[in-house]
Amino acid sequence: MPPDLWTSVFAGVALGALNAAAAYALYRVGRQRAPKAFLSIVFGGMVARLLVVTAAIGLVLLLLPVDRLAFTGGFLVAFSLGTAAEVAILQRHAAHSQP
Repeated sequence: MPPDLWTSVFAGVALGALNAAAAYALYRVGRQRAPKAFLSIVFGGMVARLLVVTAAIGLVLLLLPVDRLAFTGGFLVAFSLGTAAEVAILQRHAAHSQP
């Protein structure tokens, strides 16, 4: 049975959305902290998220019956939008943190 195209797209989008949600959660945790702690939380979290997402993509592609192109495309769209939102939020934070 071939993998369902839309299920594969949804799985990729869901993984990308979870990554974006984790980025926003780390931003919320870090924004009440000192600037140095904020940077450690946000950038350390970014490294950890990239490692976890890379491992998750590998496991999905290896173990689950997904359409690889659809899954990857869905993930890349969600990841790109999430990263753009993350950059916008961090820029807004930086602009409001300036004296």
